[in-house]
Amino acid sequence: MKIRYGFIFLFLILGRSGMAHEPLFGLGPHTIYKYGYALETEFEKGAEGWQNQLALLYGLTADWAITISFPYLFENPISGIGNIMFRTKYRFYRKDLRDASKQAAIHSGLFLPSQNATNTTDFFMGVSYGYESRRHYFFSGIRYRFNGTVQNIDRGDVFILDVAYGIRPWLLEYLQPDPVFLLELNGQNQGRFIKNKQQVKDSGGYVISLSPGLLFSYRNLMFKTGVKIPLINGLNGSKKLPNKEFVVAFEIHFPPLY
Repeated sequence: MKIRYGFIFLFLILGRSGMAHEPLFGLGPHTIYKYGYALETEFEKGAEGWQNQLALLYGLTADWAITISFPYLFENPISGIGNIMFRTKYRFYRKDLRDASKQAAIHSGLFLPSQNATNTTDFFMGVSYGYESRRHYFFSGIRYRFNGTVQNIDRGDVFILDVAYGIRPWLLEYLQPDPVFLLELNGQNQGRFIKNKQQVKDSGGYVISLSPGLLFSYRNLMFKTGVKIPLINGLNGSKKLPNKEFVVAFEIHFPPLY
C-alpha cells in the first residue's frame, strides 16, 4: 500500500506535464491541458507594497482556463487579504509548426473589493499573442482595465501594452533543468482621477518600463523571478516615477485527478 501511494505521489509531482513559458508582467496565450490544474505562490512588491499571491489554475478544456487568486497584503496600510481576482483565458488560435507554435488568446478578469486594498470592483479585458520555438520566444499583449470609484473618486481606466522576447540558451531535454531568459517592455497609460466632476491634477499619465526575468523549470515545476524597472514617464502634475516592482514565484502543474 505504501509503495502504491508513493508511486501516485511521484506521478503527481513528476508527471509528464510540460511547463508553459510566459511573460512575468504581461499576458501570454498558453493554457493548461484539459482538467489539469496548477498551484502558484508569488511574492511581489509593487504599488501596494509587499504581498503574497496564492493562485489556483484549472483547465476547463484544452483551450479554456480559469484562475482564482488570493493576495495577502503585508503593508497597505495594514496587513490583510487584498482584492480577490477571478480570471479566465480562452485560446482561440493555435498553429503548430516544425519545432514551433503560434497561439493567441483573449483574457478577462474581475477584482472583488477588499477594505485592505481598493475596496472597489475592477474589471479588465485583453488579448495576447505568442510564438514559441525551442530557442526563441515572442509575446505581445494589450489590456484595458476599468477601475471602479472609491470615495467618490473615479480612479481612471488603465491601458497596458506589453511585448517580450525570450531565449533558451541551451537546448535541453524535458528531464533536464531548463532556464529561459526574458526581456519585457511594458507600457501603461492611466486616465486622470476625477473627484466632484473635476480632474485631479496629480494623477494619470504614462510609464514605460523594462523588465528582465528568468523562468527556470524542471519537469512540471517552475521558479520565476524578475524586476520591472520604470525608465520613461509622462505622469501628470508632480507625480514621480514609480518604484521598481519585484516578483519571485514558484509554480507546480498537476495532471487530472480522474
